[in-house]
Amino acid sequence: MDWAVFVVQWLHVIMAILWFGSVLYADFVLVPAFNTLPLTVQRAAVAAIAVRAGKVIPPVAGLVIVLGILRGTVFGQIQSLTALTSAYGLTWLAGLILAGGTFVSGKRVLEPSLNRISALTDAEALNADGSPSSQLVTALTAVKRNAMLELLGFVAVFTCMILMRFGY
Repeated sequence: MDWAVFVVQWLHVIMAILWFGSVLYADFVLVPAFNTLPLTVQRAAVAAIAVRAGKVIPPVAGLVIVLGILRGTVFGQIQSLTALTSAYGLTWLAGLILAGGTFVSGKRVLEPSLNRISALTDAEALNADGSPSSQLVTALTAVKRNAMLELLGFVAVFTCMILMRFGY
């Protein structure tokens, strides 16, 4: 057994599980659960989670990408530029581009949309009757849309990983 390949593969997979799993958990457990809570509680919870996620997810995502590059090149089939023209090479490259795009989208689109919700004061977030303001509804809609787009990116990356396992 090549221990270096084992360690790189293991770390790549465990970090990818953390990154992708966090998105799945947020989209399918946290967001629906938050929707049952009062708006002020939702905002406080989202703000707390955003701070923690901002510290954990970017380094994990970066490691996933770096380890994927190592797994494909140093410890994998991509040993030359010519290898990128094979079915495997093209799938690996597509996965790399999609992972990078998903990472950038999370940092440049999703994270700022979460921060916009946290930045709203109670007066900006709520109407006089306690209902959500149009500003808050717009911000929440953007977060939900951006989270779903990120999820689609992950599904595409995951599909590439599965295809590579079978030599495509």
